[in-house]
Amino acid sequence: METAVEDIAERWVAAWTHGRTSDLFRLLAAAPLIESNLDPDGDFIEILTDYAASLDAVTVFSQTVIDGRVALVYNCTLGAETFRLAEFLVVDEVGLVTEVRRVYDLDAVERLLPDLLLGSS
Repeated sequence: METAVEDIAERWVAAWTHGRTSDLFRLLAAAPLIESNLDPDGDFIEILTDYAASLDAVTVFSQTVIDGRVALVYNCTLGAETFRLAEFLVVDEVGLVTEVRRVYDLDAVERLLPDLLLGSS
């Protein structure tokens, strides 16, 4: 199952970093558990794609897959600064993402991408 989960993780990363919302919806289960420290009441998919579009680059720094769980750490680059984003996915037996937990570097977001924080007060 790890290979299938790795494939789902790769497709997930490609979808959100390239703003392919239809691919994100195809990968998400019907009622996924979503947790984030950036605007938890906002539109998750919109925040994902806006975040990616605001950056110069996003690369996977580290990926760990154990059973149906994936831990990803990203390097996010904007201008001369690189900062981190951590993401945790749970993939079910049919290959759908049932849980997404994201931990943004809120200090970096506040300094470099303050428009993303407007809806999170």
